[in-house]
Amino acid sequence: MSTNRHPIEQEELMAYLDGELPTDQATEALSHLELCPECQTLAADFRGVSQELMAWEVESPEVGIPSEINAALGERLQKREAAKVSWPRLKNRVMTSRWVWAGALAIVCVAVLLKLTLTSRNRNEDRSTAYPNMASIEQYLMPDRNAEIALARSAAPQAISGDAKILVLGWRGYETAIEGKNGFVCMVERSWMSPFNSAEFWDPRVRVPLCFNPAAARSIQPLTIKRTEMVLAGLSKARMIDNIKAGFDNKELPAPELGAMCYMMSRAGYLNDAVGHYLPHLMFYFPLTDKSSWGADLRDSPVTLNPQFQGGPEPITEFVIPVGKWSDGTAAPVM
Repeated sequence: MSTNRHPIEQEELMAYLDGELPTDQATEALSHLELCPECQTLAADFRGVSQELMAWEVESPEVGIPSEINAALGERLQKREAAKVSWPRLKNRVMTSRWVWAGALAIVCVAVLLKLTLTSRNRNEDRSTAYPNMASIEQYLMPDRNAEIALARSAAPQAISGDAKILVLGWRGYETAIEGKNGFVCMVERSWMSPFNSAEFWDPRVRVPLCFNPAAARSIQPLTIKRTEMVLAGLSKARMIDNIKAGFDNKELPAPELGAMCYMMSRAGYLNDAVGHYLPHLMFYFPLTDKSSWGADLRDSPVTLNPQFQGGPEPITEFVIPVGKWSDGTAAPVM
């Protein structure tokens, strides 16, 4: 993997998947994985091989050479002695045979590992086209309305989400399931809120619980509603991009308000195939701004530039700051 094309090395990617990277590096790895099909494939390969090796049960080989082989070697030795072949020569041949068997065992181990790797790669090959089109709407919906309400609430601590407005996805778009009291809005976003060039833009398994504060509910949530309406209307990505640009130009879609942010602290969400539920964090929205104004992506900085809107039609800059607890108050894994 070339460091010129990828900000993370293979070793760092493996450390990320094992939960061994510091928080800032883990966030940077996630940001890159969301947009890089090649690294998503590599991450899936690492996960697959690791899981298959852990599940693979192999009987421990006996130390030394099996008795049948030893017996055959002994018989051959006797024949060699009868033919007056010197013992040193025979000994060398026996040792050579032992090395051959040891080498064969090593080759078998390598072959099995290679097979597992290739099997995983074949299973995940061309992940960039794994979700080339929108699936049926049923695959994006959650049949249990109460389950979606609970998942939406899990985005933020109960002190916030308990009095928040709750939206759930229906056949025609998002619907109000529960009216709120505090101005916050909790919902579960789907895959089409990913960057338009994301490999998982149409992944029906994606569930992203988040809870907008009042400023974001007024200025960021309308974009989620707009994208969802266009998706359910069957518009192409190109049409959606054009409509979003026009929406910001004519003020139909507002710029981020000062103080707009959201909570993403659910342990039950699913961001994408590469990172799963990731780690709890807060997101902050601004009109287009340079990431240096927040010190984002600098060494040991906890702030990361989120790529969700980078290079897209939305004039929005989004920063991510990880937090140490899930919404239920329990400690998050150290990454």
